[in-house]
Amino acid sequence: MKKNLLYLSLAGLLAFTGCAEQKQLNSSYTYKTQCLGVEFDGSQNVISFSDKRNKEDAMEDAKRAAIRDILFSGLTEGKPECEVKPVVTEANAYANHEAYFTRFFANDYRPFATFKEERAGQKAKNQKVKNVAQSTGYVFSINRQGLKQKMISDGIIPNQ
Repeated sequence: MKKNLLYLSLAGLLAFTGCAEQKQLNSSYTYKTQCLGVEFDGSQNVISFSDKRNKEDAMEDAKRAAIRDILFSGLTEGKPECEVKPVVTEANAYANHEAYFTRFFANDYRPFATFKEERAGQKAKNQKVKNVAQSTGYVFSINRQGLKQKMISDGIIPNQ
């Protein structure tokens, strides 16, 4: 009798806790590049995130992500004064010009993104902690007009 009562109470406990809302941790969440504003020369200040551990690798990864977003998807997050439309509007442009963009993102992207020094106290604000990994935000000034001119001169987009 006591054994049956023990099993019954254990089954009730399991049923009770099994009905609770299950929390799923998504460690593959990626943060979108955000617009912080536009400078007088037309360059866009953005914050881009990377979860790499090495600081230099993380900065380069964040630069590439920011430029990739500006080229192919546009900036939809952050302040509205940044140009929302992507520079390259051709559908499947990356796949159609894969050799070009592989070379471009190997080294040619660097002159278009300048690291902006973060102020004291901002670093902790720009870090978003995930379950185990951590994404750090880096602020860059992106020369959007220079990127557009490069894409025109290399024949990726038509001169408009």
